[in-house]
Amino acid sequence: MKKQKLFSLSMIAVLSALIISGCSGGGLDRSQEVAKDKSIKKYDLVWFDYLNDSESDKAPLLKASYMAKGKQKTETFKKYVENVEDIEQPYIKIRGDEAFIYRPPYIKYDQEPLEGVVKDKIEQKSSDDK
Repeated sequence: MKKQKLFSLSMIAVLSALIISGCSGGGLDRSQEVAKDKSIKKYDLVWFDYLNDSESDKAPLLKASYMAKGKQKTETFKKYVENVEDIEQPYIKIRGDEAFIYRPPYIKYDQEPLEGVVKDKIEQKSSDDK
C-alpha cells in the first residue's frame, strides 16, 4: 500500500513538473521566433492600449495603432505578446491574428538627468477644496 501511494505521489509530481514546464515561456519563444523572422513585416508603433473589461476574467484585448504604407492603421488583437527591449523606437510585428509589440522600458535608470526651466506652474486643487 505504501509503495502504491509513493508511486502515485511521484507520478503527480512528475506530471505537475511537465505541465508547468510546458506552460512557461511560450510567448517568449514565439516572440523570439517572430523577431528573427525577416519575412514578417515590421511596422512603426504609434500607440497601444489594453481594452480591459471589468466583467470578464479573460485577458484584455490589445488595441494597437501603427504606420502601414504611410497611413496610420488601428487594429484590435486577442492574441499578443509585449516585449520590453533596449531599443529606441517601438515597433509591432503582426503574424496572422497575433501581434508582437517590441517597446523600450518606460523608465531607464541609467539615463541622463533632464534639465530645463519651468516657465509656467499651475497649482492643482483637490476635489475636496471648495
